[in-house]
Amino acid sequence: MNKIKYTAFVPARSGSKRLPGKNIKLLAGKPLVVWTLEAFINSSKVGEVIFSTDSMEYWQIVKEYIKSDKLILDFRSSEEAGDSVKIFDYLKNENKKIFDNRDGVFILALPTAPFRTTAHINEAIDLYETLGKPVFSAVQYGFSISFAFTQSDNNWQAVFEDSPMITGNTRSQDQAEIYHPNGAIYLRPINDLRSNELTTLYEGAIPYIMSDIDSADIDNEIDFMVAAAVIKSKKTIN
Repeated sequence: MNKIKYTAFVPARSGSKRLPGKNIKLLAGKPLVVWTLEAFINSSKVGEVIFSTDSMEYWQIVKEYIKSDKLILDFRSSEEAGDSVKIFDYLKNENKKIFDNRDGVFILALPTAPFRTTAHINEAIDLYETLGKPVFSAVQYGFSISFAFTQSDNNWQAVFEDSPMITGNTRSQDQAEIYHPNGAIYLRPINDLRSNELTTLYEGAIPYIMSDIDSADIDNEIDFMVAAAVIKSKKTIN
């Protein structure tokens, strides 16, 4: 049996609107994107790590922190990295440019999930190899979405007909455990991208569940502050 080849794909464009320069902003002394790149570089299961960006400045910064032959640049034009361009569409439409004639499996990893570790990556790969299905990482909602409601003119409307806000069954133990993707890992065959049938990265995939802490998503300045505090706490405990 031939050994499966795994190629990581880490996108980090330079045009963040809510927090300019987010992907290279220092988190505990390292640019945010470096946390993700290092996790894949350090996995013996991953053969290559493609860093996809529209900024040569970002590429130079990354190379200052990472010295590895595994690291490869995918340079995107401003059109390919616009804020209206979905990563899934870019992977589908430009799979020839990105992966050339590579076979095996790609692993998409968003840099805003810095606490995804090499261990998580290896476990997701093991899950793929054991069950033979694409994998995406996920986390349980911190608060049950059964309480979700919309509001207008100071009036609220339950999203679900059996909402605890209607039935009165508000015990947290009685609420279903509900999960959502966390953006840390999307794993599936490269050949899937070459098929016109694929419409989402969740198609036929199974979830790999991660903890709340490890699923932290960095989107704004407060997220950075919380993440830095978590890292400091972990160092103190260790």
